[in-house]
Amino acid sequence: MKDGEQNEERKMRSVKTFLKAVAGMAAIFLMWSVLGIQRGMAQSSTPCLPDCFNDQWSSLSSIECTLDSCGLTLRIYYRSRHACNQWFDYYLEKVDILGGSYDACLQYYGGLKELLQAITECLLKANPAGFPPDKPGDCADNWRVMKGPCWYRNGNTLEPCAYERCCIDRYTVCLDPQTGEQIVADWEPIDAGICDVMPAPGAQCEVVCD
Repeated sequence: MKDGEQNEERKMRSVKTFLKAVAGMAAIFLMWSVLGIQRGMAQSSTPCLPDCFNDQWSSLSSIECTLDSCGLTLRIYYRSRHACNQWFDYYLEKVDILGGSYDACLQYYGGLKELLQAITECLLKANPAGFPPDKPGDCADNWRVMKGPCWYRNGNTLEPCAYERCCIDRYTVCLDPQTGEQIVADWEPIDAGICDVMPAPGAQCEVVCD
């Protein structure tokens, strides 16, 4: 083989080696990107624990709820705890859409933020954890709700995007003096949380906390 042909062959081998290296690096980058998205999405189903670290959340439970204002039937997944011997806490983990028109309901409330507020109040009125008050006419102002600060719709499920810290709202809940029904009397944002990681490609992530 002539020197020119040998040089040309060496150049071709070098080019092939370089292209293989580039392809390998691209594959590694893609793998880490996918894993990063998966880790981010997995975070969204991890209940945040902002304080009272010795008081862990209950196991995941659910209740069915219908928003009479727009006819949307939902299954709300939640956790609860009595924290620091002071707070009655709920954690809103995700929501399944069971029936009715989600788009019509979203339009009725004006956005996902307002819809999730209505869903939260539905959970508090049902009070599946059995938190006080117990007597008609009494109120308790030490209820809190925690959830991811940004959410998106994933098929027929509403769930939080990945986040670093969830948001916290404080509620005052009363029992109607005549009917004894649960009333959400007032609420106050305490912590807006952090929403700086987007969900999987194609999902529309919306901030739902003040």
